[in-house]
Amino acid sequence: MKTGFCFFITLILLNISQLKAESDLQVLVSNKAFHSLVSAVMDGVSKPLLLLKGNISPHSYALRPSAAENLQKADIVFWGDEILEGFLAKPIQTLAKKAKLVSLNETDGLTLLPLREVKKWHKPESETLVEKFTKKFTKKKSATDPHIWLDPNNAKVITQKIAQILSEMDPVNEKRYSLNAEKNRLQIDLLDQKLKEEMEGISTVAYIVFHDAYQYFERHYQLNSIGSVVSNTGYGKSVHRLMEVRKIIKKEKIRCIFIEPQFPSKLVKTVIEGTSVKTGTLDPLGAGLKPGKELYFNLLINLSNSLRNCLY
Repeated sequence: MKTGFCFFITLILLNISQLKAESDLQVLVSNKAFHSLVSAVMDGVSKPLLLLKGNISPHSYALRPSAAENLQKADIVFWGDEILEGFLAKPIQTLAKKAKLVSLNETDGLTLLPLREVKKWHKPESETLVEKFTKKFTKKKSATDPHIWLDPNNAKVITQKIAQILSEMDPVNEKRYSLNAEKNRLQIDLLDQKLKEEMEGISTVAYIVFHDAYQYFERHYQLNSIGSVVSNTGYGKSVHRLMEVRKIIKKEKIRCIFIEPQFPSKLVKTVIEGTSVKTGTLDPLGAGLKPGKELYFNLLINLSNSLRNCLY
C-alpha cells in the first residue's frame, strides 16, 4: 500500500512542478496547526501569514497591533471558532471587513466530539455515539470540542475545504491548490498508518492530561486518557480538584501525567508530589515547532513520541 501512495505522490509532484503561477492573495491563519494545512495547499503559490506565533495559547491571547493590521489587509482569514479562539470573535468582525472569513471548525464532513466533564472520562465512545452527537450538536458550538485537527481524518477534510476556498478566490491557481491538497491528504494517510502501528502497545495504559485538548487524537488512536487536571485553562484549579486527581492517580494506577508548554507546570508538580507518577509534555498546537507545511506532521509525530516515551 505504501508503494502505491508513493507512486501517486510522485505523479502529483510531476504535475505540480509544471504549475508556477504566483498569487498576491493575502491569506491570514489563526493558529499554527491550521496554518500548516493552509501552507501545504498554497505551496509554490504564496505563503499565508500566521496570527498566533511562538508559545502562545489561543485561549488567552491578546491581539497585538501588528496582528490587527494583518486582519485589515487580509483577503481570507482562516480561523477556528469562538470556543477555540474567542479573542478573535470581535476583531475579526470589526477589522477584517474586506476578508472572506472561514471558520474551519464549521467545515462540513468533520467528526465532532462533545466537550467532556472534568472529573473522569470513560473509554473512547463508540462510532454510533459519535455519529449521534455529530447530528445532534453540529450547530451547538458551546457543546463541541474545538480541537478538531488532532483527528487526521478531520485534517484531510479541512485540507479539502481550504483548497476549495482558495480556488474560489484565486481560480488561476485552482489546479495547483487541488494537486497540493491531494498530495497533503496522501501524506497524512501515510503518517496515520505509521502512528497507528507505533501506538498499539500503549492503547490500554491509563494517563491524565493537563486540560482536555486531545480527545480527537485519543479516539482516533484508541488511547486510554481518563481525565484532566483542569477542565479548561481558567477553571478547576481548586484544592478539592487537585485532591480528586490524586485519588484518580491511586485508583487507576496512573503512570504518567502530561503537561503543556503553554501553561505552568506547578499544578501538576503539586498533584504528583509524593507519588511515582512521571510527567511528559503534550503540545496540541505545535508551539515550539517551526511554522510551515511540515508542522502538522511534526505535531502528530511529537504527540506519538511523547506518549510512547512516557507510557512504555
